[in-house]
Amino acid sequence: MKINSKEYWNYRFGSGDWEKKMGYNQTKSFAECQIRYFDIDKNFEGIITDFGCGAGDAFPIYKKYFPKAKLIGIDFSEKAIELCKKKYGTIADYYVSDVDGVLYSDIIICSNVLEHIEDDKRTVKKLLKKCKKLYVTVPYLERPLCSEHLRIYNINYFDEFRPVDKKIFLCEGWSHFGIDLIFNIYIKNIARFILGRPIVYQRRQIMYVFNGENK
Repeated sequence: MKINSKEYWNYRFGSGDWEKKMGYNQTKSFAECQIRYFDIDKNFEGIITDFGCGAGDAFPIYKKYFPKAKLIGIDFSEKAIELCKKKYGTIADYYVSDVDGVLYSDIIICSNVLEHIEDDKRTVKKLLKKCKKLYVTVPYLERPLCSEHLRIYNINYFDEFRPVDKKIFLCEGWSHFGIDLIFNIYIKNIARFILGRPIVYQRRQIMYVFNGENK
C-alpha cells in the first residue's frame, strides 16, 4: 500500500501498529511541548480544531489547558476517529474528513501532519480560510527524512502565507536528549563519518503561526 494513503493510515491505526510503535506517547509528548508556545488564553471559550488529530491523544492536554474551549478532532482515517471516540469521546467532537470538510473554527492546530501530505501548501491555504488563527508544527531541517515524510521544512518555507511568528524548539518524543543525544548523535556520527554514511542531526520542530482570513 502507498505510504501516507488513507489505506496506509487505516492500517496503522486499526492494526495496533500505531500503539506498538509508541504513536500514542509521541502525540501526547508533542501536545505537552507545543502547548507552551500557543498564544491562547486559558479561559478561551471558542472552538479549537485539531486537524489530523490521529488517535486523539492530544485532547486530554488541550482539555486541561483550555477547559472552556469547544474541541473538535478531524482526521481522514476512519480507524483513527474510531479510536478518538472510544478513548476520548466525551472530550471533543470527532469527524472523518480531509481539509475540504473542515468546519469554521476560531483556532486550528495542525501538528506533525503536513510533512505527510503531498500538497501541503494547498492545505495551509484552505485551513487559513476556515479560522482566525492557525498553528502549524512540522519537523525542522530534518536530516535524514523519515520514510513517511515528504520534504524538509526551513525557516522560510511558508513565507508566502505571511506567518506572524515562527518558533524552533526541541521536543520530547522527537528530539534527542542526554545520553541518547551523546550516543546516537555525537558518537555514532563519528562512525557514520568514517563509514561515509549520512550524518544525523538532533531533531527539532518548527511552529509557524498564521492569522487566518476570518480574523
